[in-house]
Amino acid sequence: MKEEKAKQLLQKYLNGEANAAEVKQVEEWYAQLNKAKSKVSQERKNALREQMLSNIQSAMSEKQLKKHILSRYPILKIAAAILIILSAGLFVNQMNNQAGSNITQIVTTTKAGERKKIALTDGSEIILEPSSKISYPSNFNGKIREIELTEGEAFFTIAHDEQHPFRVQLDSGLAVKVLGTSFRIKAYQASKNVEILVATGKVAVQQREKTLGVLTKNQSLLYSKQTQKSSRSSVETNTAIAIAFDGASLQEVTRKLGYIYNIEIVLKDKALSTLKTTATFNSTQKPEEILEILCSLHHIRYSATENNTIFNIHK
Repeated sequence: MKEEKAKQLLQKYLNGEANAAEVKQVEEWYAQLNKAKSKVSQERKNALREQMLSNIQSAMSEKQLKKHILSRYPILKIAAAILIILSAGLFVNQMNNQAGSNITQIVTTTKAGERKKIALTDGSEIILEPSSKISYPSNFNGKIREIELTEGEAFFTIAHDEQHPFRVQLDSGLAVKVLGTSFRIKAYQASKNVEILVATGKVAVQQREKTLGVLTKNQSLLYSKQTQKSSRSSVETNTAIAIAFDGASLQEVTRKLGYIYNIEIVLKDKALSTLKTTATFNSTQKPEEILEILCSLHHIRYSATENNTIFNIHK
């Protein structure tokens, strides 16, 4: 449900014009108030509190008749409170979740010596290692694509989507957040540590509100469950991840390569951005090698800075 439509419904409720079904929906939102507030960051709560105080102060200067009505009908106070909170965007996700409540949660497990390949609806793939368990929705609906690795080890190849970040929740309280990349998580309950290793792209490892580290290609983070401390190191990953393009524009290609290799690729001529590319590479190739092939396909050139972090493509 859109925010504006929800506000209209709540206004109908305040005016006594809502039907039985609409009244029930508003009361269900109110029942979820504490649950929704618990998911909001402390910073967001502080901002919300200030906004609510401002709204309350404004309301106090209104006509005495309105004050009388609100005191006489407590349920209208509830609706008014929800309306104030809704204006700060707190209930938008809750309503979206209710709209997508028909989405089922799928749980997949593996036995000792068994591996499974899981294809998600967004194009992402997961290799679930032996003695592992993962939970994911039948379809992603919302701003964040979220799944849960409750036991074991898995290798993730995530489809790039800047508008919908991907997050893996772990039983240890950690969360791994990405836009589109490939990485491995080792999180066996019997183990004292959780390990995250990045093959391509960039991931952020979070513990509630705190970011423990941002990892890029060939970096790992080791988290101790006992001490709740983490350490980072460099690793050599030999996993070859396919980097495929099927008629993608050169702008899309360079954006994806830039994310995978943590580099900046600049198209010096806007006309180059529409060039179409169909090719398949893999993550074991160096970005210079891939750019060399791309440029030869389109009869263009590239240049790089001394540390190979910025690449310019031109005619």
